[in-house]
Amino acid sequence: MNERLEQETGAPAAEWRTVVRHSECDRRGRLKLRSWFDFLQEAAAVHAEQLGVGVSMLLEHRMAWVLSRLKLVMETDLRIGDSVVVRTWPNGFHRLFAKRQYELFRAGRRVGYASSFWLLLEAASLRPLKPSALPRPFPDNSARPEFFPELDKLPAPELEAGRLECPVRESLMDVNGHLNNAEYAGFVQDFLAVVSPEWRTRQIQINYLNAIRAPDWLALHGGAANGVYRLAGDNPAGQLCFQAEIIG
Repeated sequence: MNERLEQETGAPAAEWRTVVRHSECDRRGRLKLRSWFDFLQEAAAVHAEQLGVGVSMLLEHRMAWVLSRLKLVMETDLRIGDSVVVRTWPNGFHRLFAKRQYELFRAGRRVGYASSFWLLLEAASLRPLKPSALPRPFPDNSARPEFFPELDKLPAPELEAGRLECPVRESLMDVNGHLNNAEYAGFVQDFLAVVSPEWRTRQIQINYLNAIRAPDWLALHGGAANGVYRLAGDNPAGQLCFQAEIIG
C-alpha cells in the first residue's frame, strides 16, 4: 500500500493517497463506514502536522484537537484495490470550531465529500481554547469550497427500532486514550446491520458529545422516520456520548 500526503506547491491544501485494503472492506467488498472516517481522520492529522498545528505542536503546548462533528456524503462505493485520493484543507473557524473540508477521488472522479468541526482544548482541563491560542494562524482558504457551513445539533431519535450494546475495548482507543472517532462509525454500521440490514448509508453526520474509554460499553438505540435514521449512544451511566443522522 502506498500512503502519503503531498503538499500543494504554494497552496495550503494537501492530497493523501492510499489503496483500499481487504481489511478495510465488508463482506460485500465495499469500504466499511469506519474506513471512510479513518481515511478522513488520517489525512487531517498528517496535514495538520505539516501546517505546524499537529501532534508535535499539541504536545509542546499541552493542547488537544477533539473532533466535535463530521458530515460525510458517499457518492459511490469504494472497493478492494481502489486507489483513493483524499484532498483536504482547513477553512477557518465557526465560533470556537476549527473547520476542515474533504473531497475523495478515485481515478480522477469524485466519490465523496465531507466537512468536520474540531475543538482545540487545553489538555489537562479539557477547556476549549480560542483560535488565538494557536502558535500560528491557519491558511486562508476562503476561496475553496465549503460543503456544510453549519453542522447543527442533532435531534434525539424519534423511534426506537432496536438496541445494541457495543463493548469499548482497548484495541479501539486512540492516541488520546479515548474511543477512536472512526470506531463510532463502525458501531453505527453494526447497529444498522442488526436492526435494518437492507439499509444503505449514503450520507451520515456524527456529533461527538462525551468521550468514552475502555473498558466500557455503549448502548446504541434509534430508528428511521421519513427516510432518515437517527441514532444515539449512551454509556452505562446513561450519559449521551454521540448522536448520528444517516440518510440512505
